[in-house]
Amino acid sequence: MKLRIFLPSVERPDASTRFAWMLFDERRALLREGTSTLDEIPRSDDAEAVLPSTRVLFARLTLPKVSAATIRELLPYAVEDRLLADPSHIHAVAGKARGQGETPVAVIDREWLRAMLDALARSGIHPTCAWPESCLLAGGRDDWNLVWGERRGMLVDDEGVSATFDHDASGSLPLALRLAIDEASARGQKPPSLRVHTEGGSQLPELARWSAEAGVAFTPGTQWEILSRGEPSNECIDLMQGDFARRRAGPSRLPRAAVTLAAVIAVLQLAFVAADAARLQHERTGLEARREALFRGAFPDAKVVVDPDLQMRRNLAELKRTRGIASQDDFLARLSRAAQESPQPAKSIEYAKGRLVIRRGEASVAEASR
Repeated sequence: MKLRIFLPSVERPDASTRFAWMLFDERRALLREGTSTLDEIPRSDDAEAVLPSTRVLFARLTLPKVSAATIRELLPYAVEDRLLADPSHIHAVAGKARGQGETPVAVIDREWLRAMLDALARSGIHPTCAWPESCLLAGGRDDWNLVWGERRGMLVDDEGVSATFDHDASGSLPLALRLAIDEASARGQKPPSLRVHTEGGSQLPELARWSAEAGVAFTPGTQWEILSRGEPSNECIDLMQGDFARRRAGPSRLPRAAVTLAAVIAVLQLAFVAADAARLQHERTGLEARREALFRGAFPDAKVVVDPDLQMRRNLAELKRTRGIASQDDFLARLSRAAQESPQPAKSIEYAKGRLVIRRGEASVAEASR
């Protein structure tokens, strides 16, 4: 799903500020729309912000052929003279060059845009793009559009460059429209016709009168509420660039269900490990008890059992010695003593049942036994 949120033109948003929004499905069909505070807006991983035309100014500039990064650095200073604003407060983004080599540039107040994006972020909304609402009326050739509301007028040319103006109830052609048409005529881009769309139930002005005064055919269009559900032009200027470009974070946050499942698996794994450790400890305790019982059965006189294995080996060795059974090292001990008794070399050595017999000559026999 995609969330489209229309940013209001207020100076600074607060918890009570209401935002218009639309929620689309994967096929770009409208699911829901409304106007509410940020806490009540539905959430979506794919969100786009629509900037009000009253906050976005446009200029046409002839830009040098340099890198995009250099252009971004130069733009605030290039529009400084036209806007009479501090370049440090300006965020400017260039569009695609058309016509006579001029490039449309969208300009917005940096602090205002930052405040809006921060407000959205605090509510868990992170737009991937932010474009002017005039983008919904751009994309044609010699195709100009005018949104006519009770409180505002928004003129949009085929490049998406817009101008907003107030109007009175006299019904005459607004001065802003006349100036925009005269400027386009000076560039040789006067539109042959201009469609007028109504907003908020407003009535169309006297289009025939306007056509006569401007020398441009004004024709009735549709409603802005319908147009606002459409797709922006491919040539739309996205202001989420430069300092406002969305930073790619590390690994994306896992869904809550995946985190819960991982926690359950970890708890079960720990439980199984603990159960297995307890089972092994129980078996060890049982084996140690059986070992001690066997030791006490073999040596009932033992008073203290500290290490049954060691005590068993010592007692077994003692039993062998007392009963004339050689231990593992008895042969070597006897052989060493016999070698010390006579320097005469031995011709044969016999050892059986704890008895050592050494023959040193035909008549000499040395016997060592325990």
